[in-house]
Amino acid sequence: MVRVPTGQPDSIFVSRLNPPYMVKIMFPVIFLLSASFAFGQSLDIDSIYNFSPSKLTRSEQEKKVPALDGLWNAVKSDTIKNLPLLRNGLNAPNHNPFFYYDGAMLLLSLSETDNDKTIAANAIAKCDLADVDQKGYVTMLNGLANTGINVTKAAVKILNDTSFTFFLPQHAMYFKQGECLTYMLLPQNKDFYADTLISLFKSVNQNSQKSILYTLWFAYTCKGDSLINAVIANRTISKEVSAFAEELMKSPNLTGDIKKQINEIGKNGVDDFRRKALQRFSDEALDDLIISTLALRKSVSCR
Repeated sequence: MVRVPTGQPDSIFVSRLNPPYMVKIMFPVIFLLSASFAFGQSLDIDSIYNFSPSKLTRSEQEKKVPALDGLWNAVKSDTIKNLPLLRNGLNAPNHNPFFYYDGAMLLLSLSETDNDKTIAANAIAKCDLADVDQKGYVTMLNGLANTGINVTKAAVKILNDTSFTFFLPQHAMYFKQGECLTYMLLPQNKDFYADTLISLFKSVNQNSQKSILYTLWFAYTCKGDSLINAVIANRTISKEVSAFAEELMKSPNLTGDIKKQINEIGKNGVDDFRRKALQRFSDEALDDLIISTLALRKSVSCR
């Protein structure tokens, strides 16, 4: 079977994606255990999820697969009885961080209700980023956000990890922390995240501050622009961050083709163009997102 990724090159826990959600698929060697071992009136969560994938060797990971497989199979074999138990486990505090991510993937593979998507998003916010694949994390939260689910708690976790990035080999580019944050937050309602980003700005490091400013520039809210302008004017803040904010707010030198494209987007619907861009992970999609933001900023006052 294939499990939630750790980001380690030699890990058996690799990314699984079936847009817009992460879905469990089978590993070449499948361990089938009795479903009954995992359940009484609750899932046997703490004895099964008693490890951190990022701290295990490959051989140690392989030994954990049978129990994880057994729990997944048990839940899937009797969803009427066991899905409520899974939901309860994901809502409860103090379980192993890896359970919240893997259990959320299990829930999303079995249910597409908004309530279960919200449970999954809130559970993922309790995971350890060291145990997950960055691309899988961003793609999954982007998918949830595109369906209207508030993923802010899980998304802003990456502000504590300045090295959070992933590589897109087909496009020969990295999605850096700022792009990752933007792609997780921007598809959802601005009210879900704008104030949160503003409130976090002073408490994070310089790299994460730039990621916040980057996302707020794309979001284009009055409060967000006020923060960006305040950073430009603040002589006590890092020169690197201040210069980045100033660069964001500069009027770009645009070619005739780009100006024409901006005008066309403004006439045909900026929001729809942005929504489609945020469903694609590529340099071309980022270009479309930038162009749509310029069109938005040209056509309307801050929202």
